[in-house]
Amino acid sequence: MLKAEECREFAEQYRARANDGRSATRLANVLLSVSNAPLALARQLDLLASVESQESARIANQAMPG
Repeated sequence: MLKAEECREFAEQYRARANDGRSATRLANVLLSVSNAPLALARQLDLLASVESQESARIANQAMPG
């Protein structure tokens, strides 16, 4: 499964290529646009990890005798 950091690195590769000064304007714009998808996925994976962590803590707290 992909990790959020891998998605960010993937997006950065597209952004670097878009900003390298060698890409035509149209290609650079498409590369920048494409780089937004893995960034959005990274944010969603971060959110998922946070919710899973909170849920695990909630379940663990319920299992503890009060």
